[in-house]
Amino acid sequence: MGNTRTWGAAAAAVLTLAGSTGCGPLLTEGRDGPAPADTGIVVHDEAGRVEDRRAAEDHWTGGGIAAVARLDAKDDLVQPAWQGGGSIARTVGRVYASGADGGSGACTATVVGRRTVITAAHCVRTSVEGAPASKATWDQGLYFLPGYENGAGPAGGFTVRRVRMAEDWERYGRDVAMLEMNPGPDGRNISEFTGVQPISFTAKPGTEANFFGYPYTNRVLYCSGVTTWTERNTLLRVPCVMGRGSSGGPYLSGDPAEGSVVAVNVISDDEASYGTALGAFAQRLYEESERGD
Repeated sequence: MGNTRTWGAAAAAVLTLAGSTGCGPLLTEGRDGPAPADTGIVVHDEAGRVEDRRAAEDHWTGGGIAAVARLDAKDDLVQPAWQGGGSIARTVGRVYASGADGGSGACTATVVGRRTVITAAHCVRTSVEGAPASKATWDQGLYFLPGYENGAGPAGGFTVRRVRMAEDWERYGRDVAMLEMNPGPDGRNISEFTGVQPISFTAKPGTEANFFGYPYTNRVLYCSGVTTWTERNTLLRVPCVMGRGSSGGPYLSGDPAEGSVVAVNVISDDEASYGTALGAFAQRLYEESERGD
């Protein structure tokens, strides 16, 4: 988990604490355009039970977050830190997970609904070499810290009730996951603490996109550029690079502080980053997450 997938010679080293998580294989070729609405959905129960929530919270607040933070860059950042405030400073954060092998890591995620957080599918599931996507292992103990900075977040952390993603999540245009969040300790939904970043399911190239992420840094970074289509019109390309840990980070259209999420970062090379464009399938995932079906 937590490394941006790359092509060819640009492949990045995987973060390893006691193993690694969220490190899927290269995406495979899919049909033109974002994933169609009728793409099959898999729903994974994460921490629906009180004891599971407590176990995740105890692990991450009891030293797991600090262990990841020891590897974070504080200076010499690959992109500038975001200092513009706005809703993005509250809604974007880090999502942590432990892999089946015991390794831990972090990606980037964003609050986009009353109780829904969006990230990349490979941030919460780890592929098995030589096996189909359906055989991938589920990462465990998911924990989200919105507004993360220097080891903490102003709203505290939240556990995940359910994960929704495509059955064939490793194909182009399907590497996106919606996380249905458990409420906070007082019963309020996550959005009541953070607000909501708007989300759009009509991603288009040729517009300015603002990309936010935590490429193993102690605060959120930012870069921007005009988007273009790539890989059969399933990925939006932004001409800037962050690196591992920025997977799942939002590409926003419009105002950089208040804009709408149109894609989530999944992969990079030496010159650009690429995000899964949100379309009808992502909208279906989102709607099911908000209903809690």
